[in-house]
Amino acid sequence: MNDKNKRYGFIGSVVFHSILLLLLIFFGLKSLPKGEEGILVNFGDTVMGEGNIEPKQSEASKSEETTPPPPSTPPPSQAAPEVEDDHIETQDIEEAPVVETEAEKKKKREEKERREKERKEEEERKRIEKEIEEKRLAEEREKLRIEEEKRKKEAELARQKAEAQKNVRNAFSGKSTGESSSEGNTSGSGNQGYTTGDPNSKNRNGSGLGNSGSGFDLTGRSLKGGLPKPQYNIQEEGIVVVEITVDKNGNVVSATPILRGSTTQNITLRQRAIEAAQKAKFNADPKAAAYQKGTITYDFRLQ
Repeated sequence: MNDKNKRYGFIGSVVFHSILLLLLIFFGLKSLPKGEEGILVNFGDTVMGEGNIEPKQSEASKSEETTPPPPSTPPPSQAAPEVEDDHIETQDIEEAPVVETEAEKKKKREEKERREKERKEEEERKRIEKEIEEKRLAEEREKLRIEEEKRKKEAELARQKAEAQKNVRNAFSGKSTGESSSEGNTSGSGNQGYTTGDPNSKNRNGSGLGNSGSGFDLTGRSLKGGLPKPQYNIQEEGIVVVEITVDKNGNVVSATPILRGSTTQNITLRQRAIEAAQKAKFNADPKAAAYQKGTITYDFRLQ
């Protein structure tokens, strides 16, 4: 673009000066100025003189030489004529605006859409990764919680079992966790009950076995008939203590397994213990409380 403008400027300058030269030839240089016309006179240095021979140097010229000429003053300087600048300005910096074609606009639009699509895909990928990580952490927390609950239950069962065994050993050795060395409601010394029973139970009847015996604790009340036996056919064993609520008529109105004294949390054994405890029947007592609480202990053992 710049070379094209320079070429046009050069051609224009040549044309302009050519026209100017033609104008000067036709209108300014038609005739040369003529010199002044007159008569030639003898060379001399003064207006007075006499004789026919041309002297080498007259007296007048000598006298004039002795008088120094007046200092000459330089003519006033004339301002130098302005030189016409025929340079044609050209546009070297700013460029003409570029007109985008439809193909270029389409290409830019497609590029913008592609970048937007990639951005959305990246956001979706990060969101999915975040959800997966949160789910993994939640599963790990739930797993740790279940393991902690299981550990606590096992620790509690082990503590209860150890406590029961300790109480049994102390009973047979004559020692007690309290001040007394004997416990029961018969004559003699020792800890009345069964090694398979519940050390917290005050019931002295039965053998303390679930499938082969029974044990209950209900102050001031007695069983009518035998304690119903739970029926089960799974290869599991353990002790299940059921808390019962008995009305004045001796009916069991509710039965709930409890942790205290129990050594198993097997769902089947607990359910069979509840079913058996609900069938128990105690003596009626009009003077008793409307609802009296007690416990029934079942010891499930493999045959």
